[in-house]
Amino acid sequence: MRSLSRLVPVAIAGMLGACGGGDSATGPKAGSVTGIAGDNATAPTGGTLPVSFVVLGADGFPLSGAKVAWTVSPTSAAAVTPTAVTTDATGAAATTVNVGSTQGAFTVSGKVNGVDPVAFHLTAVNPCQYLNSYTFGATASGTLSRADCKLNGYFYDFYRLDLPTGQQSSVSIGMQSSKFDAYVELYTLNGDLIGADNNVDQGVKDARLDIILGAGGTYVIGANSLDQDTVGAYTLNTSLRPTSLTGCRDVWVTPGATVIDTIRTTDCLNTGFYSDEVFMWIQGGTTIRLSERATAFDPLLKLYQANFSTQMFDSVWANNDSSGTNKNAYFSFAVPTEGVFLLDIGTAVAGQTGEYTLAFSSNTAAGPTAFQTPAAPQALHFFPFSRAKGWRRRS
Repeated sequence: MRSLSRLVPVAIAGMLGACGGGDSATGPKAGSVTGIAGDNATAPTGGTLPVSFVVLGADGFPLSGAKVAWTVSPTSAAAVTPTAVTTDATGAAATTVNVGSTQGAFTVSGKVNGVDPVAFHLTAVNPCQYLNSYTFGATASGTLSRADCKLNGYFYDFYRLDLPTGQQSSVSIGMQSSKFDAYVELYTLNGDLIGADNNVDQGVKDARLDIILGAGGTYVIGANSLDQDTVGAYTLNTSLRPTSLTGCRDVWVTPGATVIDTIRTTDCLNTGFYSDEVFMWIQGGTTIRLSERATAFDPLLKLYQANFSTQMFDSVWANNDSSGTNKNAYFSFAVPTEGVFLLDIGTAVAGQTGEYTLAFSSNTAAGPTAFQTPAAPQALHFFPFSRAKGWRRRS
């Protein structure tokens, strides 16, 4: 014979579940939802997305304690963590979507008692075509992982960099990591490389790319590593820098740039001649036009192309006087094949110094508005950036 005392708690529990503010399976009943965040978002395969919404009671106030169950359709597209949550004091319910390896559209739904499921329409894309959002001047934290875009053996994270349209910008892009030797590149939206750099200084594995951009608009930062098959955490940051070439540091320029600077005795020194130097990555078929104007000295421009086979800078063009009566230097050069070019902005007489103006233009047409995966010319990973590069020049 059963004891009555063993039946009483069950009966009481049943009565409690049948009255009051909801049952233990679904929680309090919602009146509506608001604050939906994350719908129509895109993420790379292997990436993550946050989604959330706020549950309101019948009185229109945030509902605490509501039970939300998260599901994915199709189930193979992604996983959510956690799969079930309870709304907090503000009525908020959130989860993280861990995107799978399949590209395409999928849906994540949050079910709460009293209202229709809240559907988030999401899309997984190729990580080589995905741009992380980034605000200039901010510090972004990221991680190179094996789910990232992999180009020629290197893992990449890409960031969209928007700069004021219609004006020149001189920027510095830094990348720091304690896990690997950082390497940073900058691309146009059509995937053309326009600058890259490795160590800030000799012995310092943090990367810094200094570049003078002749035009504003949208660019793409490629955060990666010097060595292949390398992963780990990093930070990325940007800042404005002076439009100057002092101290013989590595600086890149793009067409449209104008530089007003001074040849100093602290600048680059080659066999008694002081000069400033800039790097350029130029696409084949591009015609570049460069001029150096000065009154304090006789200007001389020399253009070299990096030869990765011989580890030399091959001389490809030079100009001293634009004409018999004009000592300013100028030339127009049709680039036959893409590559790294070194421009020496110097003087025709040894030991001269003084102020000059450099103007750089080209016949480059406007690019697309959608990002195209870069070819990623990884030969640059073996290019010895920094002033200890040791490459000889072929005059």
